[in-house]
Amino acid sequence: MALAAQDRKPRPIDLPHPPGEAFAVVRACADSRITARKLAGIIQHDPVLSAEMLRIVNSPFFGFGGRIKSVPHAITLLGQRSLRNIALCVALRDMVRKDALAGFPLEAFWQASLWRAVCARVIARETGYPEDEAFTFGLLQDFGYLMLFWLDRKRIPEAVRLQGLDPARRLDEERALFGQTHDQLARHLVEAWGLPKELAIPIGHHHAPLFDGLDESLALACRIAACADWMAAVFTGSERHAALARARACAEERLGLVDETFDGLMEAAVDAYREAGQAMSIPTGDAHVSWDEVLREANLLLAEDNLSFQEQTWRLEQALSERDRMAEELNRELSLAREVQCSLLPDRVGDLEMVAGCNVSARQVSGDFYDYFLTHDGQIQFAIADVSGKGMNAALLMAKTSSLFHCLGKAVTNPAMLAGMLNRELVEKSIRGMFVTMILGVLEPRSGTVTLVNAGHLPALQLGGSGAERRFHAHGPPLGIVPEVKYTAETFTLRDGPLYLFTDGVTEAEVMGRELGIDGLVSLLRMVQSDPLERRLHAVLERVRPREGSPRDDLTLMVIDWHAGRERTGDHVEDARRGGSPASHA
Repeated sequence: MALAAQDRKPRPIDLPHPPGEAFAVVRACADSRITARKLAGIIQHDPVLSAEMLRIVNSPFFGFGGRIKSVPHAITLLGQRSLRNIALCVALRDMVRKDALAGFPLEAFWQASLWRAVCARVIARETGYPEDEAFTFGLLQDFGYLMLFWLDRKRIPEAVRLQGLDPARRLDEERALFGQTHDQLARHLVEAWGLPKELAIPIGHHHAPLFDGLDESLALACRIAACADWMAAVFTGSERHAALARARACAEERLGLVDETFDGLMEAAVDAYREAGQAMSIPTGDAHVSWDEVLREANLLLAEDNLSFQEQTWRLEQALSERDRMAEELNRELSLAREVQCSLLPDRVGDLEMVAGCNVSARQVSGDFYDYFLTHDGQIQFAIADVSGKGMNAALLMAKTSSLFHCLGKAVTNPAMLAGMLNRELVEKSIRGMFVTMILGVLEPRSGTVTLVNAGHLPALQLGGSGAERRFHAHGPPLGIVPEVKYTAETFTLRDGPLYLFTDGVTEAEVMGRELGIDGLVSLLRMVQSDPLERRLHAVLERVRPREGSPRDDLTLMVIDWHAGRERTGDHVEDARRGGSPASHA
């Protein structure tokens, strides 16, 4: 299996060296020509190593009960490969002393390694893999983790935190801290030490997701190492219940071990852990741990998590229910607000046939409005406005402005004076810098004369025959910004053509993939110039409204055409002068 491209090969001088005699045994066992007598001579050359290996093989963990009296006897009973594995474990166990990595939790590291070793050994027994080899690569498969800190000692303060993480999270943390992971570093170590592939492959590739290209035995060794890693995390990690679930899943997916078998293996690992620690001279910490206690603790934590999850689910359901209730209430309030806003628009049943308007809201409430009505002296007061912003705050300011216009406009028929009064009222109660752009004016129905004020709004359009066009631009700021503004009015006649008022939602709408603009609006209006007033407005709306959903901005249009029904309007003006009250028409 090829090394990953991001593996960074360490220099031999940067790493500690395994003890000479113990590693000489490992190298000697790799030589097929080595004889048992010569191997015994290598071991016996170091009395400390010889005594240590005899102590290990005679420990209860190996089951010989003190019957092995000499190194040659050990070689005869165990075989060269088993003795090689023991020598390798001894060599790497003694390779790094505690004082060489000050602050690193070396004892906890070897305890976790021992759990991997015993877990790998019990899995091997179940699957028919050589137990001593599984124990060896289980003990040494995370040795690269120790070497990461050896190479980058400023990271040692992070070691305690990483020690309690599960295998997957620790691998991510290693990648973030060191730029490589312990298994990547281990691949270089086993290559430099010349370890046989039955140990090198599972040590260097136990985190690989797939084992394609390996023979069946080596692939099994990698799967055993991977499962042993998660099983050990049940005993060493800070989140036992989560590690237990992953360990069960790993055992079933990679080795086909069902829950009952898995529990038996975990219990066997617990039983073997203390004896393995005594054999390898690794302190085992809590030697009285039992699988039942671990399982009970994990299940208790799982139950607490489930209770917590159920509580969170219940609270979420309550929150969603409350959200739905509030949304329903809000929608009801918005519907009522919409009704109130609609009531502020001109009544759609009436006979003022010179004027028509329409409004389509982007939301349930609008920041645009239009209005028109007959004054006491028979003139037609009209206005269109656009409040800055959107939503409820814009709608409330719209309602205020509309009410002020409708109320004051019945008494004040001078548009310039009326604009100044509205401005003072809005400036006095200005909120968050909001303002209103507005066109307001007065039409004398009999003469067709219009007096118009544009307060910061888009230009009003008068479209005459033969392509004649006139635009009435703003001559003053929007309402609600600058106090004591003196607005200027323009006077003209509608005998030359109808007057169109609109908000920016119309001109900024997309038509055929492009913004309509004022010129585009002029083109649309000329196409329908001879239609009845409302049909003209609806024709424009059909072009600027999206086919689905709501428009991006409020759409408001208004038309005043002196030539449309002026005789009937004149009759009603006379009615108004005599005290009648004809209704407006939209």
